[in-house]
Amino acid sequence: MPKVNLYATFRDLTGQSQVRVEGKTVGEVLEALVRAYPTLKEELFEGEELAERVSVFLEGRDVRYLEGLATPLTEEATLDLFPPVAGGGRVERFGALPSWLLERYLLEWGGKKLEEGVYALRGATVRFREEAPLRVGSLSISQLQVEVEGEEAEAWFQRIQLAAARGGG
Repeated sequence: MPKVNLYATFRDLTGQSQVRVEGKTVGEVLEALVRAYPTLKEELFEGEELAERVSVFLEGRDVRYLEGLATPLTEEATLDLFPPVAGGGRVERFGALPSWLLERYLLEWGGKKLEEGVYALRGATVRFREEAPLRVGSLSISQLQVEVEGEEAEAWFQRIQLAAARGGG
């Protein structure tokens, strides 16, 4: 039976951090989840489609880039469901912090890579992307936009700021 990891407000709505749900596709598993926890319906779906604001990952890959709700699942599959975050988030631009260094920090801190530029940490999700470099005369400084959201967003953001100040930014 596929396993579903629930994050942030989805944990609050279900009272669970992880559930096992019957289903042979992502859509079937999400429908079974809604039957068990009806309050999730308006959070997960817009009509019959997966809500844009919700992130669903199968083994670290966004299902939107697979077969969407029709993505087949094995009995051992793991889905990660991330709700939208209305608060508890922060975005900042870091100069001279290369993406490879931030990735190294996130992995050292126990982060799980969900897709390129997206990591799950305990209580937070970190998204980052390279920005256009800052140019001052002939000097060019790389920039990285970092967004941290979730229940523990502020604590993780402070940790990133400290690491950037020490090692990269």
